[in-house]
Amino acid sequence: MTDNTDPTPTRRALLKATAGAGAVGLGSTAGCVNVITPVDRAEQTAVQGNVGYLVGAPWLADNRDDVIVLDARDKSRFRAERIYGARHVPLDQVTPQHRTERGLAPDTDTIATGFADRGLDPTDDVVVYGASVGSRVTRVVFALEAVGHRGEIHVLNGGLEPWTGRVGTGPAGSTTSTVYEPRPNEELWCTRGWLAEHVGSFNADGPGLVDCRTPEAYLGATGSAELNPENDRHGHLPGALNVHWVGNVAGRQLTAPGDIVQMYEGEGELDPDEPTVVYGDGNVNPTSTWLTLRAVGFEDVRLYDGSFPEWANVDTDRGRHPVETATNVVVETNGELGGEDSSGDFSCTG
Repeated sequence: MTDNTDPTPTRRALLKATAGAGAVGLGSTAGCVNVITPVDRAEQTAVQGNVGYLVGAPWLADNRDDVIVLDARDKSRFRAERIYGARHVPLDQVTPQHRTERGLAPDTDTIATGFADRGLDPTDDVVVYGASVGSRVTRVVFALEAVGHRGEIHVLNGGLEPWTGRVGTGPAGSTTSTVYEPRPNEELWCTRGWLAEHVGSFNADGPGLVDCRTPEAYLGATGSAELNPENDRHGHLPGALNVHWVGNVAGRQLTAPGDIVQMYEGEGELDPDEPTVVYGDGNVNPTSTWLTLRAVGFEDVRLYDGSFPEWANVDTDRGRHPVETATNVVVETNGELGGEDSSGDFSCTG
C-alpha cells in the first residue's frame, strides 16, 4: 500500500525532543512531578504476562515493517491522523450477516471481500488499532478470525495515542486488491437455534452465557434510556449473567488481567475450560468480551452474532423465545472507555 500523505512531524518531533535531549533532557525533567513524555506513554502500553492478542507501542515500533496495520476508527479520524501506511477498515465491512435456517450468522464471504479490497492476504500478520482497545477494534479481530485468517493477529494496546512513530494524514493512498478465500471458522459463533437448544442449562450444567450490555438493559428496567427501542421485549436470555463490556477497558488499554479474571471467573463463576457464549444488543460490543476472555485463556468463546434483538423479536413456529427480567448475576464493573468514536448500533470506539 502507498500512503501518499506527508507524515505529520508532531509525534516524531516529540519523540526526537525526548529521546535526543540526552543528559540535558533527563536532567531537566528529573525533578518534575507528573511529567509524562510520549516515550513514557508508549512504554506504559507494553503487555506483561501471558495475555493473547495485545501488543504495546514499543513492540509495533520494532515490528512495523513486518505487519499490516489496520485502522478501525471512523473515516474522519483516520484522515485526521493515523499510523503511517495504515489501511482503513470501516465498521460496516466487518459486521455483515446472513440468515440461515437456525438464525443470523456472520456473512464471511462479504467480510472476506472487504479484506481483499484492502489488499489483505490471509497469511499477512496484522495489527489492529483504534482510539482505544474498544469494540470497533475487537470486531475487526473477530471478523478476521471468523473468515479463517492464517496470519498472526494483534491489537495495539492503548490505541493511537501512545504511538510515537510516523503518522500520516489525509485520504489514503491506493491499495491493490487481493483474492481472499475465506475459511469460515464456525466454532467462533453460535446461532439462535443453538441457543434455544441449550436454554435451561446456561451457567448451570451447560455453557456459560454472558450478557455484555448495561445492567439496566439486562434487567429490562422500565423507562431506562439503555433499552433498545427496536426490541419488542426487554430483559435477557434465561440463565445469562451480566458483565458490562466496558469493564474490559481501562481508559484506552485492556483492564489488568488479574481484574478480568476476578470479574469473570471469581464473581461470574465462569469456567475457562468450558464453552462460553457472549451477546449484547448488536454484533460489535460483545466482541470486546469475546476477545478479552480469549486473551486471558478461555478456551472456547463464541459470539451470538444475531444478538438480543433477534432473540427478543423473532417469532418461531413454537412461539417466542423466553426472556427473563429477574436478576441472576450482575457483576459490577469499573471500566472507562477512552477515545471519542461511537457508532449508531450501540457500539463505542475501538
